[in-house]
Amino acid sequence: MLGKFTTSHMRSSWRVLLSVLCISLIMLGGVLSATHTHSQGEISHQDCGLCVTAHMAIQVAVSVTQVCVAQVFTRVEASQPVARTQFIPQFALFSRPPPADWNRS
Repeated sequence: MLGKFTTSHMRSSWRVLLSVLCISLIMLGGVLSATHTHSQGEISHQDCGLCVTAHMAIQVAVSVTQVCVAQVFTRVEASQPVARTQFIPQFALFSRPPPADWNRS
């Protein structure tokens, strides 16, 4: 029984160690790519793999043409309001008015 516990415990510690190693490598790569610089005199970065990868991922933006918008004003004449007939709906299920004393309803 003790052998089963130590084997599973060793497996879990290797998983934790591997996950910490992977996370630290990802963080190290992020820090290195963020702080990556070259000397001032060097213009071409063709031999730098990080620069080549970064410039391949950049998409060239196309300039947007502006659309001219003009406002058009038109004179609108007000017409006479439409006469509505008085319509009072009839409630077919009306039986009595509500009770005066709400406690007894």
